[in-house]
Amino acid sequence: MSEQEEKSITGEKEPEESTAKTITETETPEKNIAKTITETKVSESFMDIEKARELLGETVSIKGVVTAPPGIFRDDVMYIQDSTAGIKVYSRVLNDLDIKLGDVVRIEGVIDRYYENIEIKFLKTEKISILGNETPYSLSLSIKEAKNREGSFIAIEGTVTKVYRNKFFVRDESDEIIVYIDKDTGISISVKTGDRVKISGVISQYKEDIEILPRYDEDIQLID
Repeated sequence: MSEQEEKSITGEKEPEESTAKTITETETPEKNIAKTITETKVSESFMDIEKARELLGETVSIKGVVTAPPGIFRDDVMYIQDSTAGIKVYSRVLNDLDIKLGDVVRIEGVIDRYYENIEIKFLKTEKISILGNETPYSLSLSIKEAKNREGSFIAIEGTVTKVYRNKFFVRDESDEIIVYIDKDTGISISVKTGDRVKISGVISQYKEDIEILPRYDEDIQLID
């Protein structure tokens, strides 16, 4: 990913105050590095993720719920979502942070396109703060609708049409989609052709293909 010129963008939401957990490093007398978490009151504006996704090369501040924490797909990748859209988050420091599923995070970073996917990226730990935690909910959509929600945490239902080693296809009355099983998730494919399934996961694009990426075994459910 190439470095791009950053331009500051003012968020469009009203300023709000919340408690942020900031992760800092200190050096102890024994020369060991100790990580501490401090809570501070923050008051700032956030931009809707849907709007932020349109601003390639710009620096934005967004807030969202973690739908796939670091380590699910890669150590340096996670996904977050607000009420408008979802987005991939990339940073080499993500694996150093204690970020959990459902954490509400504030991120300041640059909007970038990596291959076919929109992401927000940042370099330093002070660019991210944890504001709280809440249960992330998937948005139930038809497959055709889901294909237009790259970066979002979506649930679809349909019939399995083809099964391969690390992916299978699901079709409903609107369209067909690839369910791709990332090897880092540890999910084993146990479905077969003809099964009715409900799939939850984040929407991603690989070359010309739109895929849904389950995070855990329970994201693949058989429907009676």
